Amino acid sequence: MLGIFGKVTNPFNVLAPDATGYSGTNGEGLITLLSNLVKVAIVGAGLYTLFNIVLAGYGFLTAQGDPKAYQKSTERIWRSFVGLLIVASTYLIAGLMGYIIFGRQYWDILINPRIFTAGP
Repeated sequence: MLGIFGKVTNPFNVLAPDATGYSGTNGEGLITLLSNLVKVAIVGAGLYTLFNIVLAGYGFLTAQGDPKAYQKSTERIWRSFVGLLIVASTYLIAGLMGYIIFGRQYWDILINPRIFTAGP
């Protein structure tokens, strides 16, 4: 169609899923975005745990025999590991629930969500 702005083509007609299936016109972009945000949050939780463990180790080194500082550092380490365990277990539980609900073929549907369409 030739208008006052020149030839304008509909960009939604040229978007098609690539080899990974991550682009398209049927809402796959939003699902992919949410899936990637969850993965980034999990990596962020791991990095936060690592940061807390390093700070707790530094607290041990600078405690200079103070029992309160030792106790505070120990509590920080345990809290970090418990938080990491909770994050890892939610990922594991999501995979297990996907296997129970959706079967072997779509066990990772809760971890890597996707939209099923009728095809071209």
